[in-house]
Amino acid sequence: MNTPWTTHSLFDALKSDASADLGGIDLELVGGVEPTVSIVMREHGDLGLQLAVSGGEIFVSAPLCLASQVKNVAEFNEACLRLNPLNPLSNLGLQNVNGEDLYIVFGELSSRSPLDAVVEEIRVLADNTLQAAEAFADHLK
Repeated sequence: MNTPWTTHSLFDALKSDASADLGGIDLELVGGVEPTVSIVMREHGDLGLQLAVSGGEIFVSAPLCLASQVKNVAEFNEACLRLNPLNPLSNLGLQNVNGEDLYIVFGELSSRSPLDAVVEEIRVLADNTLQAAEAFADHLK
């Protein structure tokens, strides 16, 4: 792809082309200063993902759990660090949302990536989020 994606152009492309490749999904363009695409993955238990394009990157993320839901933060953080290298194409991180820490699973790729690669990132990130949630279940209250 020669022209980089914008959040709007990627939303339009996903809406018209990739929904069949992703299975049952709902897409919504959420406006604002920095627009995002809200993706609900129906075949992944209604898992919600966020997608945004900023500069040269496409950022896709999914919530894992709130820090307040974790029994022992130090043990959970170590478990996250140990799982991260085994979790292909995804990373684990923390984001502050409304004053509360939220563990997320995220992936990034070039804003010049072909649509097939973006669809693959979305699919793999959804799979990895569910696998991480299962792996960390014992760490949650």
